[in-house]
Amino acid sequence: MKKKLDKNSIASLILSMLQKVFIIIGIVVIVLMACLFLFTKYVAVVNNAGVVRGGSQRVIKQVYAGVDSTETTAKIDSMLKKLNNSMHLGTFPKKRDEVEDYWNNQVKPAIAEYQSSGDGSNLIEKSEKYFSLTNDMVNAAQLVVDVIAVLLYVMLIVFVVTVALILKNVYKVFNTRVVEPIEALKVDVDKLASGKFIVDFNYDREDEIGLMYKLLDKMKSSLVDYVNDIGDNLETMSNGDLVTSTNTKYVGDFLPIRENLTNIRASLCSEFESMSMLADQVAVSAGEVAKVSQSLAEGAVTQTDSIQELQSKISITLDQNKDIEEFVNDAVNSSAKTVKNIEESKVQMNNAVSAMSEISKASEEISSILGALDSITSQTSLLSLNASIEAARAGEAGKGFAVVAEEVRELAEESAQSTKNIRGLIENTLESIEHGTNVVNIAAQSLDSITENTSGVNEIIIRISEQSKMQQSHMMEINSLSKNILDVVTDNSGISEECAASSTELSDYSASLKETVGKFKTS
Repeated sequence: MKKKLDKNSIASLILSMLQKVFIIIGIVVIVLMACLFLFTKYVAVVNNAGVVRGGSQRVIKQVYAGVDSTETTAKIDSMLKKLNNSMHLGTFPKKRDEVEDYWNNQVKPAIAEYQSSGDGSNLIEKSEKYFSLTNDMVNAAQLVVDVIAVLLYVMLIVFVVTVALILKNVYKVFNTRVVEPIEALKVDVDKLASGKFIVDFNYDREDEIGLMYKLLDKMKSSLVDYVNDIGDNLETMSNGDLVTSTNTKYVGDFLPIRENLTNIRASLCSEFESMSMLADQVAVSAGEVAKVSQSLAEGAVTQTDSIQELQSKISITLDQNKDIEEFVNDAVNSSAKTVKNIEESKVQMNNAVSAMSEISKASEEISSILGALDSITSQTSLLSLNASIEAARAGEAGKGFAVVAEEVRELAEESAQSTKNIRGLIENTLESIEHGTNVVNIAAQSLDSITENTSGVNEIIIRISEQSKMQQSHMMEINSLSKNILDVVTDNSGISEECAASSTELSDYSASLKETVGKFKTS
């Protein structure tokens, strides 16, 4: 069963206006259809009247031309019959009757008279008069058609104006009863959405908008009650009472709020009890942390002393390494000088060997010269002997020559003896040179061995120097690391002190937390 609309409702008002519009549209449509029917019918009458007018002129022309006009005359008679009772408005019926009467009583007899006597003066007069009457008939019919057309335009304009006025009224009613209240309602709902519950949803009409205002006002009241209840519950809990609850009734989808408030109380009670236990545990842990921090601080002091002692020993070692490096550098320099002196001695020995070789060659040449001298001496002795013999033979005359020969022989003997002595000296010299050369060669080999040993010692010294430098670098790295360790230990000491202070503060906080939790009523 359809629900009856309230006459004050917007839907009823709009429906009433629409019914009026439909009624007006129906009436206008019926009138327009009637007018269109008459308009169409009377337009045909105008056309037929025009046919009668034109046909009469054609008949006259046919008569004058001597052509048979029976068919045209019959057509005019037929058209006049159609025009009979075809239009009852205006002067048309009278004009049609005049045309028909004049056609039957004046024009036709004039045509017959012309055909019998050949006198056309009367026919021309009658035809002119008949043409004037048909014009009046056509004009009367056209006037009725024009009036109907004007009525159609007027009715159409009236229809449009009426519909426009009704639609304007509908728009006005819709704007007044729907748009403006909804715009005002939108402003109030925006205020409500922004948390302003001081909005009053008041509307003085009993329609759909008024019902919407009432429902929104009811919803606002419920929301205010729920918000106030939530605020009261939160205020109660903030005051430390987690047990007492309000008795506000929650309905529909708001029931979970009630359940959630209950769950929040239960959860807070459980959490505060856990926090109380945790505060006790924190206090115990804070004490243990303080003890550990104190132990760490003491250990840090001991570590600091040990590291400082290590740094002192590392500094001493670094100084000793510097001394070792200087000693090694001196040894390298001395070794280099020794190698240089040995190389110079080897050069001088080689020069001496070369000189002794030259002396040996010169001695051998002297020996060969001495050999030649021995030969000359022998020949000289032989010649002096021959000279002595010849001087003896010469007697007194050869005494002087004999003396000279004797002196020559003595000189030859002395020369032979000198040559022998020189040969002995040269042989001794050659033996000495050979012995010296052997000694020099042995000394050169010894110097080569010394050079090789010195080079090996030099390489060892260089390796010792490199190892000393590496050791010094490592010691410096150890010293740097020990400084870093000392910094870390110092930081650890500071952190330990901070931990001790923090543990003290934590202990104080746990006591404060215990006191704060104790303010809440959980059972």
